[in-house]
Amino acid sequence: MNFGTNTSDKTIAVLPFVNMSVSEENEYFSDGITEEIINALAKIGGLKVTSRTSAFYFKGKNIPIREIGKELGVSTLLEGSVRLSGNAIRITAQLIDAAEDFHFWSETWDRELDNVFQVQDEISLLIAERLREHFGHFEVQDHLVEASTESVDAYKFYLKGRQTYNKWNPEDVRKSMAFYQQAL
Repeated sequence: MNFGTNTSDKTIAVLPFVNMSVSEENEYFSDGITEEIINALAKIGGLKVTSRTSAFYFKGKNIPIREIGKELGVSTLLEGSVRLSGNAIRITAQLIDAAEDFHFWSETWDRELDNVFQVQDEISLLIAERLREHFGHFEVQDHLVEASTESVDAYKFYLKGRQTYNKWNPEDVRKSMAFYQQAL
């Protein structure tokens, strides 16, 4: 599988964040964080961000970073992990030079789940700043993630619905509609 071979300086793929929570059931949350960061970085003019579909192809696969970068045609990869425990969330993210396979930035955030949108915005803006330092100038908005709800529970049901829907079969589409109803 070869998604692209031409790498440009200002290209990035956000690999699916790994669920480090005790419960495997929290996988939906890791996927949701990944998708929100993809969407946030896609708002940055001059930065090319690999699609969710292409990035998620590598979920759970043990493939060398250089090979992933080459397959996706990107110069930089973002990988990370999410750990949920009660109302606490820990998110770790690393930026990696795909060709050289070295980290040039890493950060960990320990926050309360109640502020999940603020944390996503903070992470996205900090990543954008590090990318700007690494690549050179490009425009970044003041905020990249807007809170879509004040209810963390509604957000969790929305993420569960989206993850279930993305399995692309009739039974899971029906299940996803139930999650979306709970979110509403």
